[in-house]
Amino acid sequence: MTVFVFQTVLGQEDITYYVPFAAAVLLVSLGSDYNVFVVGRIWEEARRRPLRDAIAIAAPRAARAITVAAVALAGSFALLAVVPLGQFREFAFTMTAGVLIDSFIVRSLLVPALISVFGTAGAWPGGRLRNEGELEASPVNGRYRAAR
Repeated sequence: MTVFVFQTVLGQEDITYYVPFAAAVLLVSLGSDYNVFVVGRIWEEARRRPLRDAIAIAAPRAARAITVAAVALAGSFALLAVVPLGQFREFAFTMTAGVLIDSFIVRSLLVPALISVFGTAGAWPGGRLRNEGELEASPVNGRYRAAR
């Protein structure tokens, strides 16, 4: 996306060689941090209720905190564009776009979808998630109880 914006749209000849590498390292580490937060919330909720219900409850709760953090972080990175150097503008754009895409698309939609698809296999090797059959289908006082 950075190459498209800076070379095609803005007409720059090339982008600084280290910007994609630096941005990739930072975006992977930030994405891993957000991922641990979302998945941890889902696993915690899945101890008490079926996995799909846990995803429906925990993912939106975690998404709110991630969205606030991502908007603040994206704004901070966007401020780097004020520095009158091309490398800073490229890095600012890459990081801002990457953080927003990661928080709004990957962590809010893709991670819960993958957990739903892979089910309890996604908890390997810890086995933190319960199997759907281990819980009764009807809630008691807002919680599911273990089947006997």
